[in-house]
Amino acid sequence: MAQDQQNHLILAADATRQAKYHCPGCQSAVRLKRGRVMAAHFAHQTAACQTFSEGETAEHLLGKQQLAAWFQASGYTVQIEAALPALHQRPDVLVQQGSQPPLALEFQCSPLSVTRLAERTQGYRQHGYRVLWVLGSPYQVSGRLRAHAKALKFLQYSPQWGCYLVFWDVTGLQLQLDLNLLSCDGDPLYLQRHYFPAQRVAVAELLQYRPSLTRPTVVADHYQAYQRRLTLGRLGQQPQVVTLQRFCYQHGGTLATMPNWVYPMMAKVPILAGPYLSWYLHVFVRLQSEPAVVSTRRLQQLLQTELAPLVAPVSCLQGLAHLQQQLVHDFLTELVTRQVMTAVPAGWRLNSQLLRWKRH
Repeated sequence: MAQDQQNHLILAADATRQAKYHCPGCQSAVRLKRGRVMAAHFAHQTAACQTFSEGETAEHLLGKQQLAAWFQASGYTVQIEAALPALHQRPDVLVQQGSQPPLALEFQCSPLSVTRLAERTQGYRQHGYRVLWVLGSPYQVSGRLRAHAKALKFLQYSPQWGCYLVFWDVTGLQLQLDLNLLSCDGDPLYLQRHYFPAQRVAVAELLQYRPSLTRPTVVADHYQAYQRRLTLGRLGQQPQVVTLQRFCYQHGGTLATMPNWVYPMMAKVPILAGPYLSWYLHVFVRLQSEPAVVSTRRLQQLLQTELAPLVAPVSCLQGLAHLQQQLVHDFLTELVTRQVMTAVPAGWRLNSQLLRWKRH
């Protein structure tokens, strides 16, 4: 792709030899090359282009140009590799429409550390830019996403989509939105998926997409199976399971002697570095040393204290505090539903029978 004299992005396959074109990155002149054997493309006429030559894959080059073309066709002002001196960053594509804050599109096809991801994301937001991380083929999986998938560090959140990830397919020229991501310990992530073909759908349709967010309906059966696999040792020497078993030993029990309520029975947002069972188990042990009657505030503090160290580094996710508060609220509701505590005038009375390890 190149820009014509009106700064519109043009596919080489659609370009004419009579027109003049320039590089969307360095703005220098390019010429159209098209023949019977070689695929149509544009080539720089003189100096090397620094924007598009520093270790970029063909997928990355093509993807950011496709994204730029899609947003431009949808009425956005578009810049590829726009220089932002205050940030010392160049977003792959910078787009803006009307009075909205500019949006930086980062098409990520290469490895990126959590530290660098956090720095870049915070840099944009601190300077008034919105940012959307769009993932390429190295982050896609052929089957269902699992809780340890490398794409999860790019997890994003919005009220209309829940926790979500965005992928771009350069071959199919379409955006893949995986939304309402939920975690069931020991299973692939639950999600809803929708595709937005760029040739048929405008960006506005993506932004206005508000699906009904559903929850898995077989969570109880899933956790019964998960409990059997844990207690029978069928998860083997998985590091997370070994850590949980060691924690149980240190506090006088085993995975097989945990009360049934310690197994979470609801699918939850995938923001922990390990299983939700770890959080529930830590809370179970902490509650053993609490007085018989506990205030709501004390319970909330206890749950939040045990949750905080387990949260994964989710640098892109805005609204993390809200999600954690919702998790604490849901956990308190579960404790009541499963009769671990009952309401009394001073707060909550803990059920001592359910705060003991089961007998073999």
